[in-house]
Amino acid sequence: MPRTADVAIIGGGIMGASIAYHLTAKDMRDVVVLERDRLGSGSTGKNAGGIRLQFSSEVNVRLSQLSLPHIERFEEELGIDPGFRQVGYLFLITDPGDVAPFERSLALWSRLGVPARRVDAAEAARLCPYARTDDVLFATFCPKDGYADPSSLLRGYVGRARENGATFVEHAEVTAIRCAGGQIRGVCAGDDDVSAPVVVDAAGPWAGEVAKLAGVDIPIQPLRRQIFVTEALDAVTTDFPLTIEFVSGLYAHRESGGVLMGMADASDPPTFDESVNWDFMPVVVERALARFPVLERAAIKTGWAGLYEDTPDKHPVLGRVDGLDGFVAAAGFSGHGLMHAPIVGQLIAELIVDGKTSLDLGPFRASRFRTGDLVREHNVI
Repeated sequence: MPRTADVAIIGGGIMGASIAYHLTAKDMRDVVVLERDRLGSGSTGKNAGGIRLQFSSEVNVRLSQLSLPHIERFEEELGIDPGFRQVGYLFLITDPGDVAPFERSLALWSRLGVPARRVDAAEAARLCPYARTDDVLFATFCPKDGYADPSSLLRGYVGRARENGATFVEHAEVTAIRCAGGQIRGVCAGDDDVSAPVVVDAAGPWAGEVAKLAGVDIPIQPLRRQIFVTEALDAVTTDFPLTIEFVSGLYAHRESGGVLMGMADASDPPTFDESVNWDFMPVVVERALARFPVLERAAIKTGWAGLYEDTPDKHPVLGRVDGLDGFVAAAGFSGHGLMHAPIVGQLIAELIVDGKTSLDLGPFRASRFRTGDLVREHNVI
């Protein structure tokens, strides 16, 4: 454990690793990342790896547009294949109440140059031959979307950041954040103390609890999300888009010859519990069988649960926090952290090193929750 650092990052998931890498890429070498467990043991290692441009808010679309090129050239830049399968996202719209919001999204995507298009039920069936589409009013499809391997993305950032001089410390739970005179002074992790003028809260679902250590209120709730994967299926012979039945939130994509599927339990309260609720699996399976009849002969191979870091408006908190100089937030992505980590790492590094960012972080300021300037996102899965 170093005794001093220019920047101390709390959280050793994809967000903390990306920030560390981008800081070192700007020649800031004295960076320490503190992880309460193992690197990537939180939400990074427990998500479906989805990457998409199809959001309903302009700021989320722009984050995706800036992040996607980083992922597309990840192997060239960082030397590790991220396993990015650009098979597209296919949103199936079956509820009349979702028609108008998605029509507004299509107009937004057209204005911003997102190559997403409206498709009818017949084309949706051709794009995903394993899905039932007879009740589909219309669908949206973007061929630039897809999914990647979270562990490979994490390894790429951690490996290069370490080469550049960053220090990653596992099993180092931050128990206190030292402040004096409205200025960050450092952090305490157990018996270790690190003096640092800048602390970045990239603690994912725990970011709200970490912020409280500095006397800062960031409204982030941990929400459990569960994923189940089937055994290999002879009937599923080709890749298909990451397909979402939007009305239920059910999503699925091919995984290891079988099918990965997930769906939120609407009755689950905010919790840090990451155990699998196997009683919920039949609900997911029933919904999946109704949408993907090919799963009739499938057996569930495994399942796991992870946590969303949910904010009231489903957008992250990014940037400096008013009233405490040196405290920087990078959390609250509400399920979108992996796909936005590349550009957020760059933006936070710009903020810390250059004092300004190439994308306005104003819409993501923490104070918006007090002033009511929320940014709404309809396309939440």
